[in-house]
Amino acid sequence: MLRESVIASAILALAVTSVAALLGQAVSGIGVAAGLMLGSANGFAIEALLGRGTPFVAASMLRLVTLSALGLLLAVIFGISAWPVMIGVAGAQLVMVGAGVRQG
Repeated sequence: MLRESVIASAILALAVTSVAALLGQAVSGIGVAAGLMLGSANGFAIEALLGRGTPFVAASMLRLVTLSALGLLLAVIFGISAWPVMIGVAGAQLVMVGAGVRQG
């Protein structure tokens, strides 16, 4: 399921970047794409943290803080608002839910 989520997020990132470039918003599209790729790593972080026996609440807070901080860092790097990156992260979570539903 995690591999499918990453592949689907990468395909969606390419599509978003292409459409945004056509609309003259390439930098925002790259921000959303970066967020999609960042968010697709969340499943691997869940697996790693819970596999080590980390309490669920602590693991969730650590992932939330880490994804938010990295999202803000990417926004600063691209010189854009944080919203496109965080929208990409949220989109990756929806992709992961879709992959889980598909598998289940």
